[in-house]
Amino acid sequence: MIYRKNFKNTKAHQKFLKKHLPPFSELIISWNANRPTQGQYLFYVRVFINHWSSWLLYAVWGSNGQMSFSENIENIKLHQDTLEIIEKQATGFQIKIITEGNASFSQLRSLHVYANGQKQPTPKIDEFSSLLLPVSGLSQMILQHPRNQDLCSPTATTAVVRYLTKNPFIDPLEFAQKSYDQGFDIFGNWVFNIAQAAAELGKGWNCWVERLEDFDSLYQRLLLGTPVVVSVRGPLQGSALPYAKGHLIAVIGYDATTKQVLCMDPAFPEDSKTLVRYELSNFMESWERRNNIAYIFERTPNVRKGLPD
Repeated sequence: MIYRKNFKNTKAHQKFLKKHLPPFSELIISWNANRPTQGQYLFYVRVFINHWSSWLLYAVWGSNGQMSFSENIENIKLHQDTLEIIEKQATGFQIKIITEGNASFSQLRSLHVYANGQKQPTPKIDEFSSLLLPVSGLSQMILQHPRNQDLCSPTATTAVVRYLTKNPFIDPLEFAQKSYDQGFDIFGNWVFNIAQAAAELGKGWNCWVERLEDFDSLYQRLLLGTPVVVSVRGPLQGSALPYAKGHLIAVIGYDATTKQVLCMDPAFPEDSKTLVRYELSNFMESWERRNNIAYIFERTPNVRKGLPD
């Protein structure tokens, strides 16, 4: 379930409180904001498990980069982009955001919190029709970076943001640097990638991370004209590499005749070779190994008509 809070003021701190929720055991926080030119945001979280837990520093995001954390207290495990409740379940959460330096809350637009306690209702589709969103191919392997094999998430997300903004000049290397998790020396932190996507897309968009229920949920997003970035783990027939530790790709369509999922997979060695097809059932097996994690891009209602043709 996704819980959303929009921010419209500039208080010295911001809070988001939800109580009496269906019990949940996992929580992921996403934010939509312009990156501060000076200073940073600090995101704190606590959950209610019979009583309120201690505050945990979830992430720092600002002008000099970003960092996530790892901590185990009580029945809670915080690691990188997820907070897990071990053996028990929580029924509430509270997010607290504090600024440091000259960061301003006027740049913070919204907060999205995914909690897995209640499944998002999704209309079932009797038959999937063919569709294709013309996202251009973008290979991580040809990027001039010593760790280009680690750049699947920022590369796939850059390709989607390029498509949604109609701006082919967004630099995947700059995007990767602004998604880099200094705390864990990784480029694949989910919430930092979606935060940078939201910063690039601007106030006309809501972006967040969640675990989708099924392919129907993903397909509904494609029908709205927005690709979905997902994490898969192999084996995946026809893939460029084994993807044994997980890999991020952009889903851009579906072929109803062949029952294949159309993807932009940045692991292929040339831009032109990244537009690939994966058989639906095999794709679902690979996606389910990563518990259906997805990056969601949604036009705000007042500008939904502005989607690319």
